[in-house]
Amino acid sequence: MNALLFLMLLALIVWFWQENLRYREYAIQQCRKKCREMNLQLLDQTVAMTSLKIRKDHNNKFRVQRKYGFEVSMDGANRFGGYIVMLDQVIIHAEFDLPDGPVILQNNKQISYH
Repeated sequence: MNALLFLMLLALIVWFWQENLRYREYAIQQCRKKCREMNLQLLDQTVAMTSLKIRKDHNNKFRVQRKYGFEVSMDGANRFGGYIVMLDQVIIHAEFDLPDGPVILQNNKQISYH
């Protein structure tokens, strides 16, 4: 019985790990896309998960919210931070901390603070 429980737990951990890798790859694709749209460079071509939470969506269903941090550059010399928040595969918030002020993307609308 203990061996079966251990194998089930191990399978759950492996599934969760692979699921997070899949969402990370999706986040990288979306960050590259947003950077191209804003004429920015995604530095290191990667993102790093900074938080993982369980949240309810607008239909009161539980979803996993992931927040990924990354760095961008306007000219390749300076680094600026940013992050993207996803509820499953839906981007609910993205922010780029640029020198002219933060640029926030929420519900596919861009808000700039200059």
